[in-house]
Amino acid sequence: MDKASLGTVPVANPISSFVARQGAAFVAISFGISWLIWIAAIRLGAHPGRGEEILAFGSPGPAIAGIFLSRSRRKAQTIGPTARLLWFLLLWIGCWAAYILSDKMRGVTPHPSASFSLIVALLALIPAWIGSGAISSDTGVWSLLRTLAVPQNWRWQAIAFFSLPAILLVPTAILHALGRPLVWGRPSTAIGPWVAYGALMFFRTLFFTAFLEEPGWRGFLLPCLQRKFSPLVASFLVWIPWSVWHLPLDFGGPAGRSVAAYFQTRVVSLLLVAAILTWLYNRSGGNLLCVAIFHAGMNTFPVVLPYAPVSLVLVLTWAAYAVVADRMWRQG
Repeated sequence: MDKASLGTVPVANPISSFVARQGAAFVAISFGISWLIWIAAIRLGAHPGRGEEILAFGSPGPAIAGIFLSRSRRKAQTIGPTARLLWFLLLWIGCWAAYILSDKMRGVTPHPSASFSLIVALLALIPAWIGSGAISSDTGVWSLLRTLAVPQNWRWQAIAFFSLPAILLVPTAILHALGRPLVWGRPSTAIGPWVAYGALMFFRTLFFTAFLEEPGWRGFLLPCLQRKFSPLVASFLVWIPWSVWHLPLDFGGPAGRSVAAYFQTRVVSLLLVAAILTWLYNRSGGNLLCVAIFHAGMNTFPVVLPYAPVSLVLVLTWAAYAVVADRMWRQG
């Protein structure tokens, strides 16, 4: 083979190869952990609405995958082991309390049994371990998770927290002023218990949903994909496994969703939310706490606040604004 022909041989792009390998490994580990636990638990009789604490053991698949693939085996100069253990214990107690108390307030377990409390205590070890990774002694894990405990810019945390209540309340208030009745899942008519329930549910979803997912989807996979693709394409490529990942929960057991409900939730709504979360992540400088707050609010506020179907139009408007304002179709 002469030099001229050598020059025509395509050279593999190392960035493309790295992104492909890391992305494939992340999806394989995430799905492997989550689906194995979920399918086994569903076969044993657990399903959304019954045995949620058992199914939750499968939810940290994305976070575990991100942590595993981020390890560098190089020591980070963070805090000492005693302070790290104390931080872990405080997170563990907070996670356990949020789960138990929120279940009691919504009447699911008015008198939790010893076995239920033990299962929740074991489950709470997982988000506590993930949260304590923010002060990990491994530089790769610390780099991945440090912003899960560091707000950095309170303006973006405030946007992440208050945007969804505004999206829900503004159209609802307008419709209510026009004589339409309020629709919400509030468990109590008293303001005090309602606020307490909302706060507990927010922290529960923050610890047991956002902490278990966002270190993987937005903490690891999104920045990995943005090395090769534009934010818009990266959002789409995160959305695909994110939506498919939920399949065993969405269709498992007697509480499974219909195809129409799955399409509305995982295809339409989640695709819009994926673009918004990418926008929040990039605008906040890659702050995981910001997207975790939004994710927790997404699972909490529609349950505790009044809402109207027209709210989805505002979500669509926000996603469109994010794409156009930041020109998310451009790379770099």
